[in-house]
Amino acid sequence: MNTLETKSILAFAASVMSLAANATVPAVTSCTMEQPSNARAVTITYTLDNAPAVVTLDVQTNRTGAATASEADWISIGGEAVSNAKGDVWKKVGTSGTFNGTITWRPDQSWPGHKIENNSARAVVTAWSLDNTPDYMVVDISAAAQQNTQNYYPAVEFLPGGLLGNPDYRTTSLVMRKIMAKDVKWTMGSTTMEPNRNASREATHKVTLTNNYYIGVFPVTQTQWSLVASNSGAKGYFTMEPSMRPMESISFNELRNTHSATPGKDVIVAAGSGGVWPDAPTSDSFLGLLRLKSGIDFDLPSEAQWEFAARAGNGDTKWCDGSTITMAGNDPALNLLGRYKYNGGLIGDSEPANSCGVTNGTAIVGSYAPNSWGLYDTLGNVSEWCLDYGKDDISALNGAVNTATSTYKIFRGGQWSYIASDCRPAYRTGTAPENRRIGVGARVVCTAGLQ
Repeated sequence: MNTLETKSILAFAASVMSLAANATVPAVTSCTMEQPSNARAVTITYTLDNAPAVVTLDVQTNRTGAATASEADWISIGGEAVSNAKGDVWKKVGTSGTFNGTITWRPDQSWPGHKIENNSARAVVTAWSLDNTPDYMVVDISAAAQQNTQNYYPAVEFLPGGLLGNPDYRTTSLVMRKIMAKDVKWTMGSTTMEPNRNASREATHKVTLTNNYYIGVFPVTQTQWSLVASNSGAKGYFTMEPSMRPMESISFNELRNTHSATPGKDVIVAAGSGGVWPDAPTSDSFLGLLRLKSGIDFDLPSEAQWEFAARAGNGDTKWCDGSTITMAGNDPALNLLGRYKYNGGLIGDSEPANSCGVTNGTAIVGSYAPNSWGLYDTLGNVSEWCLDYGKDDISALNGAVNTATSTYKIFRGGQWSYIASDCRPAYRTGTAPENRRIGVGARVVCTAGLQ
């Protein structure tokens, strides 16, 4: 069993600046960390001024083996080691003014085999302004979920159990990644170097998005769909091992615009009656029910939000991890990133049976490498619905949602049955909003920062 032999351990208070120019910035002004000699739990207490704020924790050790004044000597023990901390941490705390918080941490459970002496450990408690919440957000959508109880973590390494090690993150919770997009000027579309490029649909143009946002680390899975919209009537085509396979065979209307007393019936909702962006999703749609369950403004991404996140900072002629797009049909670089026709998606040209295992058809989400920003399955596996109506040339929109009505809605990202060139980040296609397609699912977004 790991023990911390000192009764009083150094502590450190930290504060993250607000993004708002005139906001009152929350700050941790005092912090103590103690462990009685006969106890397994470490107790951390802190004072937060200018509450509320989101609070996170790190624990650092000193590489010299004793406390020193040099910041360069202090090294984090890693997010995994403190992920089991409980109490006033990983969430919004306080209401106004001063808040006194308490955190308990069991190092014997998450940091075994280590011993700290000579006051060579310290707690780092960080306050995050509500307009600048941490990079990862985990939202409970289980049957017992309550509104506005999401947890926040500063990096993926802090997620309890590990992102891929904890099945909850692909079944009973949604993991969201913050995308810092506000005022970033970037190039949307493709160049002539990309195979099978559609010049009219993929014209390159500069885009500057106006807001940061959270986006799902994974596409919505079949289990997640069933927990939110169990009466929708929609069912994934692939029935073997469905818990962590992506939800597909869902229409845009079922996601956002369903407005019917008959669960699962597709209805095209007229503008002004709810469900047509920028109106909120209808109350009986998947997104409407998800908002009700979570208290969070979940929606589908715009085309520009989707492409910006999928590219993950990688420019034209690049896959989402920075590797080069070279082949139209079977591209070895894409084999590392997603399920598509020549990477387990199809056997020959025959559609697999709905009872096929995860070696064909769709794969369990997270089975391939993530993109450069830690998002999985942005290319291949299932295409993902976006808010926009279809239009060939979108270069004049500067990233705004295309609201000009057409016969189809856009989906992006390619899917298990597509060739490589149809999974490129710039590839655009779509279908009527009432249509269900075996290869089309969804990834959700929401506002970055608590409102």
